[in-house]
Amino acid sequence: MRITPKNRFLGAAAAGLVMFCTPLSANSQSLKEARAQETEERALEREASFTRSVCGMNFDVVIDWRSAANWPDGASIAESCDGALGALEAACRRGGAPRVSRFVCAGDGSGASLRGGTLRYGASPGDNGFSETRAVLND
Repeated sequence: MRITPKNRFLGAAAAGLVMFCTPLSANSQSLKEARAQETEERALEREASFTRSVCGMNFDVVIDWRSAANWPDGASIAESCDGALGALEAACRRGGAPRVSRFVCAGDGSGASLRGGTLRYGASPGDNGFSETRAVLND
């Protein structure tokens, strides 16, 4: 078969059609899931912004989505981590807050920890982490 511009075009079109019609892999997330994660990240960022202003410090905020793989639909991971940020605010108001450079909201139920400048709260659905994080920050 002789390769002509028409054959090249048809070959490229066929390749594009195959890519377009191929189902998403198991690791891909749906648009609904991506939007839900974005909503959670914005909510946590709003809460962290308030904490930053109370504490007078700047720190990064992330949700560890791998640890939240089994998080129940409809439950807010940002809401479950908000109490941990509230505990940091309370420590700042008392004048006894450690310097935090990063806050990690995880969904593995492991609770609060502070290592280096990273405050991590491993949330459980329906929990808020205030008391546990407050205890860690008071150590």
